[in-house]
Amino acid sequence: MIGEALRAQVETYAASTRGGNALFAAAEAGALTVDHVVLYLANVRAVVAHTPVHLARAREAARARGQGVLTAHFGRRLGEEEGHEQWAVTDLTVVTRRADAPRTNLLSSTRALLDFVERTIDEDPALYLAYILFAEYVTVLLGPDWLDMLERRCGIPRAAMSVVGNHAELDRDHVRAALDEIDELVGAPEKLPALRRVLEQSIDHFERFCEDVVTHDEHAEPIPRRSHAPAFA
Repeated sequence: MIGEALRAQVETYAASTRGGNALFAAAEAGALTVDHVVLYLANVRAVVAHTPVHLARAREAARARGQGVLTAHFGRRLGEEEGHEQWAVTDLTVVTRRADAPRTNLLSSTRALLDFVERTIDEDPALYLAYILFAEYVTVLLGPDWLDMLERRCGIPRAAMSVVGNHAELDRDHVRAALDEIDELVGAPEKLPALRRVLEQSIDHFERFCEDVVTHDEHAEPIPRRSHAPAFA
């Protein structure tokens, strides 16, 4: 019940995104430049680098609440997500033709998204599942079309967007498993309204991020070195 309700919510958003999302529309219009893509990839790198950090935070929060099934789930996912930041690093070297990934700015919307995820986990680690489902399922639903438009209309090769392509492929299995498991993981059907709220907020943060990439958000701050992030392959 919970899984199906959230699935339908993401699919409704994805269907509307093709006509309204700023990043999708810019790709369709052939208006995304290399500078846009570098900004996008650098911020995606920051988000992906925080995924293991957030999963570890959620695992410990679930353990503190005595939620054994949820604790084990986040522990498994933690092992699956480590190292994915490197895809974005490699993409940046392809786009810029530099041996080292360039430093660029952390968008204010990216910082707001990371803060939102942490607050959600601290409120209730089960609610983090709604964000994970959104992030993965929207990539599966929209990623292939977006990559196609980037290549055909903006001249950005798929080889430069492996962080999207690889996640779109891997997350198919994650989404199928999540939809099968989410009712068991959440445990309480009465949490559905809160999960819907988190999903709606996730959509809002994603929309702001896409707008910031297209407009080159002037309030961006330098991306710090990963002093607080785990080591990745």
